[in-house]
Amino acid sequence: MLAMLSLFATVLAWPHWVTLRAEHAWLFGVLAITGAIGQWGLTHAFRHTPASLLAPLEYTALVWGLGLDWLLWNTLPDRSMLLGAAVIIVAGLYLLRRERVSEVITPP
Repeated sequence: MLAMLSLFATVLAWPHWVTLRAEHAWLFGVLAITGAIGQWGLTHAFRHTPASLLAPLEYTALVWGLGLDWLLWNTLPDRSMLLGAAVIIVAGLYLLRRERVSEVITPP
């Protein structure tokens, strides 16, 4: 998945690519370290907790993204982004509820 994401992101970014500056290297280092720690934490949490309890917390990433976007770039999402986010959240919550109902119905 990461290889395909990298490939498609490269194709999309290629026409507008700007060479990175050496003075920004420390930012990429911090980003790499915090990203690795975050991924480790998520993997650890999903290993020790049922996904149906943790998955709703994944939706907070939308709120964090919106907040940081507004704070750093003073931009707000348009209607299509909000509609897409709503569809994703509603579908995810529906699947979680359906999974919990099937766990109650299914005998051990």
